[in-house]
Amino acid sequence: MHTKKLWPDLLRKGQRCLFPIDSFYEWPIKGKGLPPVEIFVKDREPYALAGLWSRYFEDGETRYSFTTFTTDANAFMKPIHEKAMPVILTDMDEQERWLTEGDESLLRPYQGEMEFDQLPDTLEHLFPEENQKY
Repeated sequence: MHTKKLWPDLLRKGQRCLFPIDSFYEWPIKGKGLPPVEIFVKDREPYALAGLWSRYFEDGETRYSFTTFTTDANAFMKPIHEKAMPVILTDMDEQERWLTEGDESLLRPYQGEMEFDQLPDTLEHLFPEENQKY
């Protein structure tokens, strides 16, 4: 993370953020014919993703951008996405430590139980107008 162009400066300035969510989607590679999956922690409890935010100016207007951290995939995620998963923070104390201290030891694979639901159709069928662009 410290080798990224913008991240060290954002970390130093304390521009950390959380994305409160209850699930995320993993989309298969286009053209493989596999349906996407919705991934959540056990019992669909809400949680947060660790991230950073930045502010920039474009055409005289203030703009904001956000990014989430990914880490190595845990055992649950490896069959779905072999290389990475988002950094999931379920514990309020962990979320506070990320925001106030930037505790980088929190940027690790989630160790709790996870579940998924397979969506009813492939990416190509869910958003056919988007797939016409490529």
